[in-house]
Amino acid sequence: MREAFYDDLRAQYNAYVQSFQDDTGALPAMMQLKVEHTHRVVEDARRIMAGEGWGFEDVELGEAAALLHDTARYSQFKAYKTFKDSDSFDHAARAVKIIHEQGWLQELTAQEREAILIAVSVHNKRELPAAVKGRALQIACLVRDADKLDILHLLEQAVNDGSLERNPEIAWGLQMKGAPDARVVEAVAAGQTVSYDWIHSFSDFVLIQIGWLNGGLQYRSSVRLVLERKVLEFREEFLKRLTDDQTGVERCCHAARSWLTNYGAH
Repeated sequence: MREAFYDDLRAQYNAYVQSFQDDTGALPAMMQLKVEHTHRVVEDARRIMAGEGWGFEDVELGEAAALLHDTARYSQFKAYKTFKDSDSFDHAARAVKIIHEQGWLQELTAQEREAILIAVSVHNKRELPAAVKGRALQIACLVRDADKLDILHLLEQAVNDGSLERNPEIAWGLQMKGAPDARVVEAVAAGQTVSYDWIHSFSDFVLIQIGWLNGGLQYRSSVRLVLERKVLEFREEFLKRLTDDQTGVERCCHAARSWLTNYGAH
């Protein structure tokens, strides 16, 4: 891999993104959010890799996968005005197609390309396929962790600056008030994945994120960032504004707190 690979890739990626500018020369607001999200995912990926002691070549692959993971979000929003895959297309699979079409990874070896493309293709899956192994697994776990860290940040930002009310797409248009679904509570408390078919209120949406804090992060460096940022505490307090039914919320938060404390302490 040549030394300037990531810088060149970033320049090509940025040029692609800018092709979605409107007549005023600006990206639509929701696309700009994805630009900023991608930047933060790369930064958190770097923090995780530094914490885990990755070598230079692995770091460049990790940076590339983090940069490219949401490549298809721009064409998705342009065509469908949504980031909901169920109402449009699988943005991870489409990203792989776009990366191939753009020829962005041609300078890499076949094995390096495969690791990045696999990581991109599985970053949004409920569970990692058992067939993903080795370097691809290492990078896939990195992208999934870094992506979750920034999605956690985005919720907090949207609540604090009022953009959650201005852009209901952030909350998938869900009703804001209401008790969480019992199936969501049971799955999150048990450290199991949640089916999006169960999501009916914003409480459910927030509990999915609490579920990530109960076994859903792969690197200890990710857990340490979550603890430093007081991610669980924010959601625990926010859920008091969304629902009066706190029994299930308390169960989920207790389970997440226990896992974070035990895993992050090692």
